[in-house]
Amino acid sequence: MKRRPCLRLLCAGGAVLLLGGHSPYRQWDVYRKARLVVLVSTTDETSVRLAHTLVAIFATGLPDSRATLARARDTNDLVRLIASKQLEVALMREADAYAAFTGAAPFADNGRVAMRTLGALGEHLFVCLEEVPQNAAYLLVEALAERWRDIDPALVRQASGPRPSLALSVPLHAGALAF
Repeated sequence: MKRRPCLRLLCAGGAVLLLGGHSPYRQWDVYRKARLVVLVSTTDETSVRLAHTLVAIFATGLPDSRATLARARDTNDLVRLIASKQLEVALMREADAYAAFTGAAPFADNGRVAMRTLGALGEHLFVCLEEVPQNAAYLLVEALAERWRDIDPALVRQASGPRPSLALSVPLHAGALAF
């Protein structure tokens, strides 16, 4: 038996075992469960500005949330991250939220995304997965309502608060309704 091929095979097998065992996903899972990550699309500048304000509101009103901002490359990536349940909260245009909620184009490849509205911010909706606990949704809406005056009125089209109209394209979360 030749030693060199056996040694190569043994080294290759060891490398596969060592490198295959390293996965950043466990750390990502812990990170996103320990923080409130508000997801936005980089291509929507208004939502990025609004999300910075939301993160500041939650950092002050809910310091244990350890709120932070994450930017998806585009709205399609944002919907994929929400649909795959990698993140639970997002800020997106109402038309895009409705398309994702119904599984319509351009997000049809993701299927219907089970999400609910936490608040209406002008032409944007603050949405979450429907499985977000009711008490967590309540706390988010409460903090948003208490610090509403900190949001630039131009970004939310002069709305007087996060309370959405009855004609909402994505239904309200039970926690938002309770508030």
